[in-house]
Amino acid sequence: MPNEKRRIPKYLMMKKTIVLFLIATGLSSFASKPEKNPVENGSITVTVNGIEKQKGQIVFMLFDREEGFPKEVDKAFKKGIVSTFDTSATYTFENIPNGKYAIAVFQDENKDGEIETNFIGMPKEPVGASNMTKMGKPSFSKCAVQLQEPSKSIRLKFII
Repeated sequence: MPNEKRRIPKYLMMKKTIVLFLIATGLSSFASKPEKNPVENGSITVTVNGIEKQKGQIVFMLFDREEGFPKEVDKAFKKGIVSTFDTSATYTFENIPNGKYAIAVFQDENKDGEIETNFIGMPKEPVGASNMTKMGKPSFSKCAVQLQEPSKSIRLKFII
């Protein structure tokens, strides 16, 4: 009888198969769980103070990259317009993914949707940008702000 194969009862074989199946599906479902997406959305509220002329409209632009910053309205990630204002104007960009952004604002006195410039490219209408404190062309990297919280508030003044 030493050469005789040992038979495993069917119910034990079935039990073993079920246990192996449960272990395999449990491990595969654990391994295939998607990671929690760390990107959440928030809002950025921008306030411009010290507006001298109550004329035209205030255009707020949110850029998510260098391209087009600070003058090209059509290349902004998001844009907002405030038509009624006094010496300050506020606009909130809603549902913005966490990340790095630069903000440019101008007073569109003639409501043409563009920043008016002189023959050498200097703005003729009041302009401002996030983190901008003096004259000169703002760069995206210098003006960038990080959104990592549910809401962020930024105050700025027109430079010109």
